[in-house]
Amino acid sequence: MRNFVYLGLWILGFSSLQAALLPDFTLDDISNAPHSSKKAKPSPTTLDQPKSPLESNLPTPADKARNTAEEVTFEQAYALLLETSDAIKAQDLSVDRAKKLALGAKLSFLPEINASVFYTHLDRKIQEQLPMDTSSIPPALSQQFAPLLSALNQPIVLLDQNIIIGALTMIYPLYTGGARIQGSKIAAIAHKDAKEALRLKKLSSFEELANVYYGAVLAENLAQVLAQSSQATKQHYANALALEKSGQIARVEVLAAQVAHDKSLNALSQAQNAATIASLTLNSTLSSQNLAPIDTLKLVEKPLPPESIFIQKTLASYPVLTSLDLKVQSAKEAKTLALAPFLPQIVGFGAVYANNANHALIMRAIPTWHIGVAANLSLITPKARIQHYQAAKLTQLEMQSLANQARKDITLLVKNTYKQALYAQEEYKSRSSSINLAKENLKLQENAFKQGLATSMQVIDAQNALQNALIEQQTSAYKAIIALARLFALSDDIEGFYPYRQ
Repeated sequence: MRNFVYLGLWILGFSSLQAALLPDFTLDDISNAPHSSKKAKPSPTTLDQPKSPLESNLPTPADKARNTAEEVTFEQAYALLLETSDAIKAQDLSVDRAKKLALGAKLSFLPEINASVFYTHLDRKIQEQLPMDTSSIPPALSQQFAPLLSALNQPIVLLDQNIIIGALTMIYPLYTGGARIQGSKIAAIAHKDAKEALRLKKLSSFEELANVYYGAVLAENLAQVLAQSSQATKQHYANALALEKSGQIARVEVLAAQVAHDKSLNALSQAQNAATIASLTLNSTLSSQNLAPIDTLKLVEKPLPPESIFIQKTLASYPVLTSLDLKVQSAKEAKTLALAPFLPQIVGFGAVYANNANHALIMRAIPTWHIGVAANLSLITPKARIQHYQAAKLTQLEMQSLANQARKDITLLVKNTYKQALYAQEEYKSRSSSINLAKENLKLQENAFKQGLATSMQVIDAQNALQNALIEQQTSAYKAIIALARLFALSDDIEGFYPYRQ
């Protein structure tokens, strides 16, 4: 996403900029001066004076788009990014998912209750007939007890052919070696880690948006500078033609002026393309189609807090460090969880039964409910319990080492970023003296040119020096703003960034 910025900075190296004739203007003129669509036509017989900044400014594609685009400040752009970024939305959904899993881990403390129904069809009833020997019974008694003997001679149904059994069972782990407790803690830590990942995504998005937003401002300013350079080289070419016509210069100097103008047009075309790409990148980042940055590349003269304050804030709140601490804590809980297979497992259980075979002896013999307690202790198991515990302990040590190293790296990053921000701020301020010197030199050269004591090329060099100083000041301001954005993002103090720029 920084390609358009590099392209804009690369344009500065063009030789056409070194030979360009540029009008006198200030940093404020780059961002605020109005653009005129009317172009002054140089006279072929008279030597024209360089146009003033208001007369020589040319509209760039970014200027034309700004007339219809909605202007947004950096604060507004960041607020819009938080609302429209799909990456942030995805991370927010990850937080919700981790929250559900954490709640699910807490539900592991509830008993497991199941309702079951079984239907079985046998090929026949299971029944048995009592052995009856009536030969020894006197006939008189046999006739008298015939109904009773007939009933006793009937087969006894032990189990019906169609069996329906309903059961309500419950299993409640009374002791699992701490597995449920540690699992719940690990899930809660994962939820916190997801929150830190979301916070890190917002901070990194802030830093990326600063690169894109102010990169678009820089690209537009470079396009405006090169547009004025192109107008100035065109004026210089017209002046050279007039001087050649009057016999004051040779043809080779006219050709040199023409080459400088052609090169300035090529540089302008590339700068305009870079500005267009920067604008497209910004709108794509903000999921919009018609937005333009309104902030300028200006720094407010406000001293930075001490370096130690930024280091302290970063070490205390930066999401990457907090996330690593959570991973260390999670590894510690996982090590405790690895001890659970060595401990006994105790569960309570119970069930209530119902069936439709009340006349079957076996079904009537089954109790309608039962409760009990069961315990299990694995003596020998192929699950490598010792190795898993050792691996969990090594993981904890690994995470702790990574967290310690991350603190060193982040501390170094904050120190480097802090020094970069200070250097860029000082570099931005020091450009003012170069700009003032270039202005005074340009005034002297213009006055000398009017009196015939200086050549047009001397005016070109003076104006080119002024424009180079202005471009360098904008580049320094961009570097300072990006360094400040990174510094305040590292310390998780986004609001502290805004007072340092306009």
